[in-house]
Amino acid sequence: MSTTQLVAIAFLSLLFNLWATDLLNAAYAASAFPVPYWQAQLSFDHEKIKSWYVFLLSNGTFGHYVHTQNIDFIFIASVLLLHVAALLLISRLLPPKSTGRRLLVWAALLSAIAPAADALENGISYVMLANPTSFEPALALAYSSAAALKFAMFTFAYVAAISGLFAALFVWSAKLRNRARGLTPRSS
Repeated sequence: MSTTQLVAIAFLSLLFNLWATDLLNAAYAASAFPVPYWQAQLSFDHEKIKSWYVFLLSNGTFGHYVHTQNIDFIFIASVLLLHVAALLLISRLLPPKSTGRRLLVWAALLSAIAPAADALENGISYVMLANPTSFEPALALAYSSAAALKFAMFTFAYVAAISGLFAALFVWSAKLRNRARGLTPRSS
Protein backbone atom coordinates (compact mmCIF):
# COMPACT_ATOMS: atom_id res chain seq x y z
CA MET A 1 0.00 0.00 0.00
CA SER A 2 1.39 3.40 -0.93
CA THR A 3 1.81 6.22 1.56
CA THR A 4 -0.71 8.26 -0.44
CA GLN A 5 -3.29 5.49 -0.06
CA LEU A 6 -2.52 5.28 3.65
CA VAL A 7 -3.00 9.05 4.03
CA ALA A 8 -6.40 8.75 2.33
CA ILE A 9 -7.42 5.79 4.52
CA ALA A 10 -6.27 7.56 7.70
CA PHE A 11 -8.15 10.72 6.74
CA LEU A 12 -11.35 8.84 5.88
CA SER A 13 -10.97 6.81 9.10
CA LEU A 14 -10.70 10.03 11.08
CA LEU A 15 -13.88 11.38 9.46
CA PHE A 16 -15.65 8.06 10.12
CA ASN A 17 -14.49 8.12 13.75
CA LEU A 18 -15.66 11.71 14.27
CA TRP A 19 -19.07 10.85 12.81
CA ALA A 20 -19.34 7.64 14.87
CA THR A 21 -18.32 9.51 18.04
CA ASP A 22 -21.04 12.11 17.48
CA LEU A 23 -23.60 9.39 16.76
CA LEU A 24 -22.63 7.45 19.88
CA ASN A 25 -22.60 10.53 22.12
CA ALA A 26 -26.04 11.57 20.88
CA ALA A 27 -27.43 8.08 21.53
CA TYR A 28 -25.89 7.98 25.00
CA ALA A 29 -27.36 11.39 25.82
CA ALA A 30 -30.79 10.26 24.54
CA SER A 31 -30.65 7.29 26.90
CA ALA A 32 -30.33 9.70 29.85
CA PHE A 33 -27.87 7.33 31.54
CA PRO A 34 -27.36 8.88 34.98
CA VAL A 35 -23.53 8.91 35.01
CA PRO A 36 -20.80 9.42 32.39
CA TYR A 37 -20.10 6.27 30.36
CA TRP A 38 -16.57 5.87 31.72
CA GLN A 39 -17.84 5.98 35.29
CA ALA A 40 -20.34 3.20 34.62
CA GLN A 41 -17.85 1.12 32.65
CA LEU A 42 -15.16 1.36 35.30
CA SER A 43 -17.40 0.97 38.36
CA PHE A 44 -16.64 -2.74 38.98
CA ASP A 45 -19.81 -2.60 41.13
CA HIS A 46 -22.85 -4.69 40.19
CA GLU A 47 -25.07 -2.86 42.69
CA LYS A 48 -24.33 0.52 41.11
CA ILE A 49 -24.80 -0.80 37.58
CA LYS A 50 -28.13 -2.39 38.55
CA SER A 51 -29.26 0.88 40.15
CA TRP A 52 -28.41 2.75 36.95
CA TYR A 53 -30.36 0.19 34.92
CA VAL A 54 -33.31 0.61 37.30
CA PHE A 55 -33.10 4.35 36.68
CA LEU A 56 -33.28 3.74 32.92
CA LEU A 57 -36.22 1.37 33.33
CA SER A 58 -38.16 3.82 35.51
CA ASN A 59 -37.23 6.70 33.21
CA GLY A 60 -38.46 4.80 30.14
CA THR A 61 -35.10 5.09 28.37
CA PHE A 62 -33.80 1.54 28.81
CA GLY A 63 -34.48 0.79 25.13
CA HIS A 64 -32.50 3.88 24.13
CA TYR A 65 -29.57 2.58 26.14
CA VAL A 66 -29.73 -0.83 24.45
CA HIS A 67 -29.78 1.00 21.10
CA THR A 68 -26.66 2.89 22.23
CA GLN A 69 -24.90 -0.44 22.75
CA ASN A 70 -25.75 -1.34 19.14
CA ILE A 71 -24.41 1.98 17.85
CA ASP A 72 -21.22 1.44 19.82
CA PHE A 73 -20.22 -1.23 17.30
CA ILE A 74 -20.04 1.47 14.62
CA PHE A 75 -17.71 3.42 16.89
CA ILE A 76 -15.66 0.28 17.54
CA ALA A 77 -15.15 -0.25 13.80
CA SER A 78 -14.11 3.38 13.39
CA VAL A 79 -11.55 3.08 16.19
CA LEU A 80 -10.05 -0.06 14.69
CA LEU A 81 -9.63 1.64 11.32
CA LEU A 82 -8.33 4.90 12.76
CA HIS A 83 -5.80 3.41 15.17
CA VAL A 84 -4.32 1.02 12.65
CA ALA A 85 -4.25 3.52 9.77
CA ALA A 86 -2.82 6.38 11.85
CA LEU A 87 -0.09 4.28 13.43
CA LEU A 88 0.90 2.73 10.10
CA LEU A 89 0.98 6.19 8.54
CA ILE A 90 3.16 7.54 11.35
CA SER A 91 5.47 4.54 10.91
CA ARG A 92 6.04 5.70 7.32
CA LEU A 93 7.57 8.92 8.67
CA LEU A 94 10.48 6.89 10.01
CA PRO A 95 13.30 5.34 7.95
CA PRO A 96 12.54 1.98 6.32
CA LYS A 97 13.80 -1.03 8.31
CA SER A 98 14.34 1.16 11.40
CA THR A 99 13.47 -0.08 14.88
CA GLY A 100 11.06 2.82 15.27
CA ARG A 101 9.13 1.85 12.17
CA ARG A 102 8.95 -1.80 13.23
CA LEU A 103 7.75 -0.79 16.71
CA LEU A 104 5.00 1.37 15.25
CA VAL A 105 3.82 -1.43 12.98
CA TRP A 106 3.60 -3.66 16.07
CA ALA A 107 1.81 -0.84 17.92
CA ALA A 108 -0.71 -0.66 15.06
CA LEU A 109 -1.40 -4.37 15.45
CA LEU A 110 -1.59 -4.17 19.26
CA SER A 111 -3.89 -1.14 19.08
CA ALA A 112 -6.57 -3.51 17.76
CA ILE A 113 -6.87 -4.82 21.32
CA ALA A 114 -8.78 -1.64 22.27
CA PRO A 115 -11.73 -2.20 19.92
CA ALA A 116 -11.65 -5.94 20.63
CA ALA A 117 -11.92 -5.23 24.37
CA ASP A 118 -14.73 -2.75 23.63
CA ALA A 119 -16.61 -5.41 21.69
CA LEU A 120 -16.12 -7.88 24.54
CA GLU A 121 -17.36 -5.26 26.98
CA ASN A 122 -20.47 -4.77 24.83
CA GLY A 123 -21.07 -8.51 24.68
CA ILE A 124 -20.96 -8.72 28.47
CA SER A 125 -23.21 -5.67 28.65
CA TYR A 126 -25.83 -7.43 26.51
CA VAL A 127 -25.83 -10.34 28.96
CA MET A 128 -26.31 -7.91 31.86
CA LEU A 129 -29.02 -6.00 29.99
CA ALA A 130 -30.96 -9.24 29.45
CA ASN A 131 -31.49 -9.32 33.25
CA PRO A 132 -30.87 -5.70 34.25
CA THR A 133 -31.81 -6.06 37.91
CA SER A 134 -30.58 -9.59 38.61
CA PHE A 135 -27.46 -10.34 36.57
CA GLU A 136 -24.61 -12.17 38.27
CA PRO A 137 -22.20 -9.89 40.20
CA ALA A 138 -19.18 -11.42 38.43
CA LEU A 139 -20.47 -9.98 35.16
CA ALA A 140 -19.86 -6.46 36.47
CA LEU A 141 -16.25 -7.38 37.21
CA ALA A 142 -15.78 -8.86 33.73
CA TYR A 143 -17.52 -5.86 32.14
CA SER A 144 -15.37 -3.32 33.96
CA SER A 145 -12.20 -5.37 33.38
CA ALA A 146 -12.84 -5.33 29.63
CA ALA A 147 -13.48 -1.57 29.83
CA ALA A 148 -10.24 -1.03 31.77
CA LEU A 149 -8.32 -2.99 29.12
CA LYS A 150 -10.02 -0.94 26.40
CA PHE A 151 -9.05 2.37 28.02
CA ALA A 152 -5.49 1.15 28.65
CA MET A 153 -5.10 0.19 25.00
CA PHE A 154 -6.59 3.52 23.87
CA THR A 155 -3.89 5.18 25.96
CA PHE A 156 -1.25 2.86 24.49
CA ALA A 157 -2.30 3.80 20.94
CA TYR A 158 -2.18 7.54 21.72
CA VAL A 159 1.22 7.27 23.43
CA ALA A 160 2.58 5.21 20.52
CA ALA A 161 1.31 7.78 18.01
CA ILE A 162 2.77 10.74 19.91
CA SER A 163 6.07 8.90 20.47
CA GLY A 164 6.22 8.03 16.77
CA LEU A 165 5.64 11.64 15.80
CA PHE A 166 8.39 12.80 18.17
CA ALA A 167 10.75 10.14 16.79
CA ALA A 168 9.98 11.26 13.24
CA LEU A 169 10.60 14.89 14.21
CA PHE A 170 13.92 13.90 15.78
CA VAL A 171 14.98 11.97 12.64
CA TRP A 172 13.93 14.87 10.42
CA SER A 173 15.84 17.43 12.53
CA ALA A 174 18.94 15.18 12.56
CA LYS A 175 18.81 15.01 8.76
CA LEU A 176 18.58 18.81 8.59
CA ARG A 177 21.54 19.22 10.98
CA ASN A 178 23.59 16.73 8.95
CA ARG A 179 22.76 18.53 5.71
CA ALA A 180 23.74 21.86 7.27
CA ARG A 181 27.08 20.33 8.30
CA GLY A 182 27.56 18.78 4.87
CA LEU A 183 27.24 15.25 6.22
CA THR A 184 25.30 12.49 4.55
CA PRO A 185 22.54 11.05 6.75
CA ARG A 186 22.67 7.38 7.65
CA SER A 187 20.26 5.29 5.55
CA SER A 188 18.49 3.07 8.07
